Amino acid sequence: MNLLTRASLSSEQWAALRNLPHLVAIAVSTAAGSPIDLLFELAAGRDAIANGINNDHPLVRAIAGRGELEAAAVAVRALVTEPQGMHRAPEELLPLATEAARHAADVLRARGSELDRYAYREFVLGVARRVAEAAREGDFLGLGGRLVSDAERAAISAVAEALA
Repeated sequence: MNLLTRASLSSEQWAALRNLPHLVAIAVSTAAGSPIDLLFELAAGRDAIANGINNDHPLVRAIAGRGELEAAAVAVRALVTEPQGMHRAPEELLPLATEAARHAADVLRARGSELDRYAYREFVLGVARRVAEAAREGDFLGLGGRLVSDAERAAISAVAEALA
């Protein structure tokens, strides 16, 4: 079976697949928590995406390449920043991520196999889970709280549904 690779995609299709994990990480991290939680969660997202270099699927490995990580960061920064230089409001980020996930799913349905769709979906949802679990929500000095907030759970569910 031939697995989907970067070479078999147009530039626009590649960008959609490459950028989505970064956009999902931002959307989940801004769903709930403090500014300090946000820092931990964004770092966990970057690490989870970079860890894709160890994935068995060539498409996921390509997404995690150094040059692609940098290109995605630039592209996603442009998506989540308004023309005045301010970051979009957190409530705008999840709809942006779910729309991007629907587009990525369309690309995968058109160009990839069931295995490609499965590997990519698991990668993106794995990134989302790592982000959500990076900081406890509602804790006080590391005590109490929940590992994943209701808002983060809802964000992950929305992305999963969009990728289905």
